[in-house]
Amino acid sequence: MNKQVKNFLSLLLGLGLLLNTRSPIPAQTLEEQTVLAALALNIVRFTTWPPDSQTGDFIDFCVIGDNVIQQSFASIDHKPVGNKTLQVVNLSRLRNFEQCHVLYVSDLKQNVLLQIFVEVKNHPILTIGESNDFAAQGGMVGLENINGKITLNVNIPVMRESNLNISARLLKLAKIIGN
Repeated sequence: MNKQVKNFLSLLLGLGLLLNTRSPIPAQTLEEQTVLAALALNIVRFTTWPPDSQTGDFIDFCVIGDNVIQQSFASIDHKPVGNKTLQVVNLSRLRNFEQCHVLYVSDLKQNVLLQIFVEVKNHPILTIGESNDFAAQGGMVGLENINGKITLNVNIPVMRESNLNISARLLKLAKIIGN
């Protein structure tokens, strides 16, 4: 089985697990957050960055959130993503985003979230978040709980501004914001 098929099957498995989750976002337990971490990993696997934005052997996956959020992302640390390795970086301060290829945001006030969007705008940093209107506010991929099921919301214009591309296979499973 080729690598793309395996990645696609991994994505479907992650989405299947999420679609059976009955808890509201933001999820409160480590197990629920670990499932969201696995989904985030698959989103990264289906995203491509401009060639000049990724130097080295790692994709730096920065996480903003409480201890449960940060602990749950330990499950995806050092996982392979193409020919690179995912490296989880827990951010304790809301700065130095330029080190990140991915920025996962959980439980931030709207004004702080909007400030982060301004700071990372037009930079090749994939933003993923849990709030219900994350993508509509300016994030790239939002994880929204609708009637107990996780829905992906993808903000295409923001992704284009940052020169990131997301696989059409993933977009088929998502609600598109903007266009």
